[in-house]
Amino acid sequence: MLILFDYDFAANVHQFKVKDIIMAVDVNSGAIHVVDKIGATLISLIDYFKGDFFRAIEAASRKYDPEDVMEAALELTGLWEDGTLFSNPEPLDFDFTNMHVKSLCLNVAHSCNMKCSYCFASQGNFGLPSALMSSQTGRQAIDFLLENSGDITHLEVDFFGGEPLLNMEVVRDLVAYARSQEKQYGKQIAFTLTTNAVLLTDEVMQFVLDNDIAVILSLDGRPEVNDRLRLMNNGEGSYNKIVPHIQAMVAKKPRSYYVRGTFTRQNLDFTNDIRHFTELGLKNFSLEPAIGTTDEYAIREEDLPAVLAEYEKLAELLLDYYKSGQDVHFFHYDLDLQRGPCLAKRHTGCGAGVEYLVVTPEGDVYPCHQFVGEKDFLMGNVNRELDSDIRTRLGKNTLLNKEECKKCWARFYCGGGCHANNYFTNKSIEQPAEIACQMHRKRVESAIYLEISKRLHDISSEKIVEKKEK
Repeated sequence: MLILFDYDFAANVHQFKVKDIIMAVDVNSGAIHVVDKIGATLISLIDYFKGDFFRAIEAASRKYDPEDVMEAALELTGLWEDGTLFSNPEPLDFDFTNMHVKSLCLNVAHSCNMKCSYCFASQGNFGLPSALMSSQTGRQAIDFLLENSGDITHLEVDFFGGEPLLNMEVVRDLVAYARSQEKQYGKQIAFTLTTNAVLLTDEVMQFVLDNDIAVILSLDGRPEVNDRLRLMNNGEGSYNKIVPHIQAMVAKKPRSYYVRGTFTRQNLDFTNDIRHFTELGLKNFSLEPAIGTTDEYAIREEDLPAVLAEYEKLAELLLDYYKSGQDVHFFHYDLDLQRGPCLAKRHTGCGAGVEYLVVTPEGDVYPCHQFVGEKDFLMGNVNRELDSDIRTRLGKNTLLNKEECKKCWARFYCGGGCHANNYFTNKSIEQPAEIACQMHRKRVESAIYLEISKRLHDISSEKIVEKKEK
């Protein structure tokens, strides 16, 4: 019988329209379908009639040609049989609390040469005494990663702060030490450097290139936007100091890079900031929303209509770039529709507190950089065994244990949202932050629309490269 009994359509099938393209997401399989009006109507009616295809066909046939309706119904039935529409969740039997450590964020400097108004790290020290990590503590952290990574062979270390270039000599030492140790463990460590670019000298750039380090460069966009909130310690704007450094670093073609900025309530027209990035010759970028409940810069409920519309506008801008042969990448819109993450990863999200940990200058360990300074989330020190209770709590905080997430069609694109954002918004890592959720869902829709549009226009990275070469 063509009846879907007790099927939760809201949680498992999502239809939306951008411009003139109607898309249907099969949540559990990850399949995405472009449907016409008849197909979209049928899917909605099947939902309305609680899974009864026959009643849906009958109702649709009163609005559209019955033969066209039947043809669409047969196509939907075929997709159902193939497991790419109306699919059910796959059972998952996996202990997320016992995963090995894969990534370390080393806060090598709890100090900064800037004072960004919206800084979650309290201008670099996370509300803790200002400090620089010693080589000894950093080496202990590297040892901790190597010894607790189990059978994982490819590991990650991010030099973070504050501003890590304030402690450049320790960064140099730790890269050299890690390279001297990784082989005996049968590991490979990939390094990333996150910097505000103020101290990004030619010497530092060469070090980045020589050691195959990826770089994340901070810039908020247009001069007036950046200099409103990203200030030097003397109160001056940072744009003119950092942009030449960023451009020079990018021109040297490091292993990978992207420019990461923040948009706030004061620049809800952030598509213009992305446009400015491209005018500067930058190709890889992201803009994250300022979040929180008390911050005057954080996105609020009343800002959401403008933000959601801007995400859609951004997709159109990126599509125009692709059509003209420009190979650009907005982090949140880089969606792999063919493969995507494994099932376990889709349930756990970022892995903070389990796969991913942060180490402070004193060697203290926290689940992620946003939890640094929160005593309730202090997991221990690289010199001693970590708090298993915190690790277990975070490991169990998956989609399987979040009722709101179970009902959300976009759950596998985020893994339950940011633990820290949830905590600072709701004082609970288990309760998703609704404003962040709404923005995320719109980003996913926009990313899907962009990828579908590229295919409909026969746009690929290879063809963009060919077009540029011509």
